[in-house]
Amino acid sequence: MLYRDLVQFTPIESIIQLRDAEKEPAAKSLVQSYVISDAMANKLVDMAFPQLQFERPQDNKGILIVGNYGTGKSHLMSVISAIAERTELKDQLTNEKVKKASESFAGKFKVVRVEIGSVTRGLREILLDEIQSALNTWGVTFTFPSADQVTNNKTVIIQAVAAFQEKYPGMGILLVVDELLDYLRTREQRALILDLGFLRELGEVAASCPFRFIGGLQETLFENPRFGFVAEQLRRVKDRFEQINIAREDITYVVSQRLLKKTDAQKAKIADYLRKFAPLYKSMADRMDEFVDLFPIHPVYVETFENLAIAEKRQVLKTFSTAIRSVLDQEVPPDQSGLISYDQYWKLIKEDPSLRSIDDIARVIQKSNILE
Repeated sequence: MLYRDLVQFTPIESIIQLRDAEKEPAAKSLVQSYVISDAMANKLVDMAFPQLQFERPQDNKGILIVGNYGTGKSHLMSVISAIAERTELKDQLTNEKVKKASESFAGKFKVVRVEIGSVTRGLREILLDEIQSALNTWGVTFTFPSADQVTNNKTVIIQAVAAFQEKYPGMGILLVVDELLDYLRTREQRALILDLGFLRELGEVAASCPFRFIGGLQETLFENPRFGFVAEQLRRVKDRFEQINIAREDITYVVSQRLLKKTDAQKAKIADYLRKFAPLYKSMADRMDEFVDLFPIHPVYVETFENLAIAEKRQVLKTFSTAIRSVLDQEVPPDQSGLISYDQYWKLIKEDPSLRSIDDIARVIQKSNILE
């Protein structure tokens, strides 16, 4: 029996870029392929989507989506922005609860997507230039004044939205920015304070007009010790944003339902196969359903990635995809559990000189009790 006989493997070949969602065929594919766990569905329905609607007056806020590289952060941002732009795409969502809730904002926005690279310009200049360029593309004439000519940025954004609505009545503007944390890390103290002040204003303006902001972060901004010297500014920013965290449970669900989807018959075969090894594993008997859903990935492989601090760019889903592909045409061993554990990652470390030493990884594995 081969591994491919026990799973319906759908590989993840590449990292999604936010601007992939600008083209309709790609946007449709991104929405169709996004797997939504129950926990993520609740976050979207209860936290994110209420901030996007603008037909019912409320104290709307901005949205920050937090997830390490390769966890689906950009995919999620692409899905939300695609639905906001094209109402018909909500019908491609795989979760009925999320599909129904998305009706409150689907098709009601023009979207500005921004990926900030290695630049030295201020956040205000970068984002307002992108908005102004988009307005011109949409046939709306508007020019943002320079920072030294205004007393606050909310007023000019409200004016820009008003000019936009003259041409597109009933529509709003959604600004989506990825890789925000990498940019903020490069900023000096005074520049960072100005950037955080502008970020706060982007969150605040959502309460005054149909302008919405979604930012993508590799890790949480508000509890990050690197920004302790601007704690007061961060507190004020936090008050104006909802934060959606991509948790380990969300990643596990994507692995089991997208990478390693299985029929009931396949699950039954895997369960029969694993039961004879259950006495050798501390937690397998109690977590048998999880072992079956993730087979051949060891569940603790996913958990260990959450604690990994030695590699900055952790391509979690792509790493699992590569590991699974490597065994698909191999026989499932009759005298071993056949699980892919964290030690498989060592091979990738050896092949990638940009990552740190094997000794560092070994210390992480010891701390996580991977072999339990």
